[in-house]
Amino acid sequence: MDKKLFTIEDCVKDSHYKEDYKGKIIVMRPEALKDQYRDGRFQLWLGGSGFGCDPSLRGRAVFAACLYDSEHSEWRRENFFGTIKPEALPDWARLKLSQMKLHSSANGHEQTPKYRGYSFLENGRYIAGVSLYSEKEVMEYIELQKPYQHQIMICTPDDSCVFEMVRGKIIHPSPEVIEAFFKEQQAQSGMNMNL
Repeated sequence: MDKKLFTIEDCVKDSHYKEDYKGKIIVMRPEALKDQYRDGRFQLWLGGSGFGCDPSLRGRAVFAACLYDSEHSEWRRENFFGTIKPEALPDWARLKLSQMKLHSSANGHEQTPKYRGYSFLENGRYIAGVSLYSEKEVMEYIELQKPYQHQIMICTPDDSCVFEMVRGKIIHPSPEVIEAFFKEQQAQSGMNMNL
């Protein structure tokens, strides 16, 4: 596992000032970490919530989860360089991310998963799927994984593929089927879905 330190050069330009951190991989400044944790593994965090996630708000608190050990913690926005460039994210971190979903998507009412989410590296490696309990969780999983993963699949519990995306492009179902589905969903709920 690579222990190099990430720098501001590994981040999207001006993301510290312009990007919302919710659902993004953010890079911790090394000086914010204790000496024994000062390596690249502990610099990568999944932004979750807090007023500090949005750069236009006055608050500074960012609640995030460490990709390496899944620790949830509160930090200040200034502890981060910004969001990582997708090409700078190492494979170990992509695999860890593939097992995560946004904390806000937890659904206490459903007890049986409706779907499984899978994310694949370019070489085909993946880890077991993630249980997804609603269509909202499916959309959040796709949005979270899309910038960082080579391929994303959503399957039913019996492993029938209902959605597949490669390099950010939807390949299953067809664009016509998706458009018809979104129009129907939007008419029913008034909610916009962007893929």
